[in-house]
Amino acid sequence: MNWVEWINLVAAMTVSTALNGLWLGLLLATLAAGLVRLLPRPNATTRYTVWFVTLLLAVATPFVLLIPKPAAALSPTAAPLSAAPLTVPVTVHWPLYAALAWFAITAILMARVSWSLAYIRGLKRRAVLLGQRGNIRVLTSAEVAVPMAAGFVRRAIIFPQSVIDELSPEEFEQVLCHEMAHLRRGDDWTQLIHAIAQAVFFMNPAIYWIGRRLKIEREMACDDWVVSTIGHPRPYAACLTHLHELTRRTPAPQLAPGAITRRRWQLRARVEALLQADRNSSPQFARSGWMAACALASVALIVAAKTTPPVGVQEIPLATLAMSHPNAPPSPAISLAPERRPAPRPRLLASRLRKPNLPVRSTLVDAPVVLVRAVQVEVSPTYYVITVVFFEPPPAHALHGT
Repeated sequence: MNWVEWINLVAAMTVSTALNGLWLGLLLATLAAGLVRLLPRPNATTRYTVWFVTLLLAVATPFVLLIPKPAAALSPTAAPLSAAPLTVPVTVHWPLYAALAWFAITAILMARVSWSLAYIRGLKRRAVLLGQRGNIRVLTSAEVAVPMAAGFVRRAIIFPQSVIDELSPEEFEQVLCHEMAHLRRGDDWTQLIHAIAQAVFFMNPAIYWIGRRLKIEREMACDDWVVSTIGHPRPYAACLTHLHELTRRTPAPQLAPGAITRRRWQLRARVEALLQADRNSSPQFARSGWMAACALASVALIVAAKTTPPVGVQEIPLATLAMSHPNAPPSPAISLAPERRPAPRPRLLASRLRKPNLPVRSTLVDAPVVLVRAVQVEVSPTYYVITVVFFEPPPAHALHGT
């Protein structure tokens, strides 16, 4: 196959992977929602872990479908690429155009993620230091309007100066505890993974569904950290309401989790959860969450290994394959020239032919005589070479000794 056919094949596999990711993501998200409901009183940390495992499986499972099945690899007559009900052709150019459009949009979204990382780094460099809580710096900046957890390298919490002036000392400590919970839980890195997955699989609605659940469960899990610290949920619910009134119209960077977002439904859900008396507010990960995550991963692996994907790649036509035949071995070069060796002297030959009391003239005069000089046989796996070097008959007087 030439390079054009290889590009068409890779483009067809890319399109089939994207299409298979649609139904796999919806299947995994539905299973995760069912598992979360079946868990006995799951807390926000457990629910967040189950949804994050679902995100990882929704990203990795479509690529697992590209691995050939063991039965197909052992059977010479199997055609795993064309066994799917729908196939993406490899002899046309529209899969290549679709793959290029996918890569272009992904590059734009990834540039946005890179800009957010650079912006957060610049904010930390230009902010003013207020204090230190363990290995986390507390900064203030006039460039931000909402409190945020600026993680990754040299983790810090950035407060806007206007919000610091409006909050009471108790409310400041509660917001600070919420932002520190984000950094101690590693939400900066998990949010980066979510942003990359959403940039690559931007066409998959299941990724947005999973991301919506991740955002609300992440904030609820940090709320549980605050409640476990102060001991009373009602003052903290009032603090969230006050903070929302101060910062409701201001956006936040993509990769900087904060205590408040612009979406009212998230704040409403969090306040309602805080005021529930029978809610499981433990910030620790429950053992049932491990069981749910393992069950979800097992189902994903079984589906990827046993199920024939609905979208496959068309079987490559034999006419497009550049068959290479081994070259036939060259014919051996045989020299027909006789070897340059001294010819036998006639007198020695005549003396060997004479026998006592035998009339040589009567027996050898009319007989044709051919003297063989050398015989060589060469054998190879494909041919035989026999080389014979001979002389013309010697003159009669040499044979008769006259």
